[in-house]
Amino acid sequence: MNMLLAIVANIVLVVSALGFGSLVHRLFLRSFSQLDRLALTLLAGLGLLGTILFCVGQVWFSRSAILLVLLSGVLLAFGSLASAGQECWSALGRVHLPVFPAAIIFSVLLVTAVGGLALPTGDLSTNDTIAYHYLGPKVWLREGVIRPVPDEVLTYFPVVVETQYAALMSVGGKRAPGFFAVVSLASVLLIAASLAIRLGLDPSGAWWAAALIAAMPAVYRGAYGGMLDALFAGFVLAAARMAFDAEQPGHYALFGIFCGISMGTKYTGIIAWALLIFCSFLFSVWVCRRQLTTILKSLGISCAVAIAIASPFYLRNWIFYDCPIYPPSPFLLHFFTSKNMLPAVMQGLLENMGRSGQGMGGGFVDFLLLPFNLTYHTANYIGGAGGIGLVPWALGPFGLIARRRDAFTKGMLLFAVLQVAAWFVTAQVSRYVIHIYVIGAIFGVLGWQYTARSVSRNARVLSAVVIAISILYGMFMISSDRVEDVHAALSSSFEAKRSFQETPHLASFDYINSEPSVRKVLILNKGIAAYFIDKPYIKPFGRWGEQTLPGATDVPKVMAQLASLHVTHILDVKSEDGSFQLPEHPSGLTLVFEQGDQRVYRVD
Repeated sequence: MNMLLAIVANIVLVVSALGFGSLVHRLFLRSFSQLDRLALTLLAGLGLLGTILFCVGQVWFSRSAILLVLLSGVLLAFGSLASAGQECWSALGRVHLPVFPAAIIFSVLLVTAVGGLALPTGDLSTNDTIAYHYLGPKVWLREGVIRPVPDEVLTYFPVVVETQYAALMSVGGKRAPGFFAVVSLASVLLIAASLAIRLGLDPSGAWWAAALIAAMPAVYRGAYGGMLDALFAGFVLAAARMAFDAEQPGHYALFGIFCGISMGTKYTGIIAWALLIFCSFLFSVWVCRRQLTTILKSLGISCAVAIAIASPFYLRNWIFYDCPIYPPSPFLLHFFTSKNMLPAVMQGLLENMGRSGQGMGGGFVDFLLLPFNLTYHTANYIGGAGGIGLVPWALGPFGLIARRRDAFTKGMLLFAVLQVAAWFVTAQVSRYVIHIYVIGAIFGVLGWQYTARSVSRNARVLSAVVIAISILYGMFMISSDRVEDVHAALSSSFEAKRSFQETPHLASFDYINSEPSVRKVLILNKGIAAYFIDKPYIKPFGRWGEQTLPGATDVPKVMAQLASLHVTHILDVKSEDGSFQLPEHPSGLTLVFEQGDQRVYRVD
């Protein structure tokens, strides 16, 4: 029943997103195909839905509020997509379905769907999803308002996707956000197929491009387990799709909408927005030969719309925390103050960024070696299990040769090069350039088709072998990575065993969640994953050094404020040095649960 509810919640959310996405139909190019319209409608709808939920959630974020927003989108969908649905069904009836790429895509989506129904496990040190992607939504639902979680500084980030996780949790339970991976991956594949056809592939080639992308582990890792990087890539690709095709003010407005949604999803969307505006300007001047005043007016529309769409996330931080980008970078501290940001927290974040974003070096030679290193050493870029396969590096150059005279290709290539350069000098994390991997896969299939037409039989065979190796490698890595998730979704006993093994302190969480007398918990250890606690809690110390209680810089000072905290229980676990935070038999407390390295006390 819980799994069925999770699936239904995702279906409702997708229909609602399609409804909100229908609001941008008037901004489409007349030349758009049904595939283009579907891909852009879904992505625009997901972005707008997340933004609307965020705005409503600033004052009211109950289940009633969420259902009101979702049902509004559903009504829009039924009202505006009925005729479009009939056209899509008739178009689908004429589509030739290539067996092999369709089977690959179906297999990956099936694994994603089943594995996504498993309960999340992990801890703060190994799972960003547990640390903040799911933590924020869970706390928002409990508090009835969207605010950053004081003990996790990363919940101050833009949250277009996380607000939808909250909606799914509210309607479909804990499993629903995991199943959202199907929606995320499908959205990326749709925009990839649309982009592939625009870049010159035939429908069969677009299917193969989508299959390669679905079976690319570095792309896939950003789509499941609560990660939002793949969906972010979809938003950026949609913006790029519009950037180099826009002609009228409405087209530029839609370009701005996708840029704004990207900025509302991740801070790296700001870089993508700036690069796309720059590339669109150069493209309009040198390729399209448009008048400068027309270009500036059009891009002004895009910038105004992008800022308007993204502004709720940044204004919230600016109003409440004195800086629109929070936590702020050292550069921004020259212009903004940083309310409640301890120097130790800033230092910890910078050190983590330095460790995770160093890649394989930052020199000029390292930049030139990126195609080779990203192909054969993807794991060095903190991208999760697996890489990008052989196709982008082996066949992509042939695709560039094949489309060297195409104006749209030149624009996409310029953006890709500048995006990689920006990524190289900021944070070399593989998940941050999933949209570049998608573009590389499309050019790889273009190169495959080019070699099949233009060169020797041996080259054609070798190209097919490269495609086969990449897909088989990707399928192996993905299935290996998801096998336990699938097993857990299909076996409740294995899921329980897995949760116990992979989630530290699970016994204490179970006690706290099931014990009626527990109303509010004080968590003394910064390494405890508060996501697994269903009751209200106070966590004085966060994993980055956050301090949430005024004047409480250590445990004794926290305990001195115990009477004013109004907690009923205290969770204490052993620290890395093997000691508990509280002494044996602390006064005013009664030990009510103990198992190994974990203790729960009742406040007398």
